[in-house]
Amino acid sequence: MKVYLGDMPVELTGKRPKIGSRWSYTFPFKPVLNTNSKFPNLIRRKGFFLISTLPNIKSYACSTQVLDLEDELKKRNISAKVIHIASDGETSWDDIKKLHPHLKAHGYTLKSCKEEDIMAFKDMLGIGVIGSHRLAHGLFAIQDGILISSMIPKQQYGVPNIKKFLTRLQNLKDFKQI
Repeated sequence: MKVYLGDMPVELTGKRPKIGSRWSYTFPFKPVLNTNSKFPNLIRRKGFFLISTLPNIKSYACSTQVLDLEDELKKRNISAKVIHIASDGETSWDDIKKLHPHLKAHGYTLKSCKEEDIMAFKDMLGIGVIGSHRLAHGLFAIQDGILISSMIPKQQYGVPNIKKFLTRLQNLKDFKQI
């Protein structure tokens, strides 16, 4: 898939996942925000999960994605387990922890994970950036282990359109509010 950083085209690895596809891996990603638990096994876990992928947690766009997603979920009264995943190491999350202690979402890092686990994750969601260790911005809704909605913005500069993503999600006939 081709996306853009401003005018510059960027190729992503993997294929955008199809709606209705089943989560197919367990990942040993390291917890860095609001949890000490390992990454949940979404193959077997019941419930509604929102996965947010972040290229650089220290950037304005990524930190805004973290904050705006939680704020918009509250405004819409959507109950979801929110998981943010970034390529950045544990200390990269320090500013978010200090400045926004009210956040409930869990955060995980790909840093220090096995390369095959990182590549499997990137390929499964179609969010790996060719020639970089970074992830693309993405939002994915998983319900009972099944992908029900996704957004990988064509324009990777800036914050994904979270309102559009959540509106589309709420309009799904199969969307079950927990």
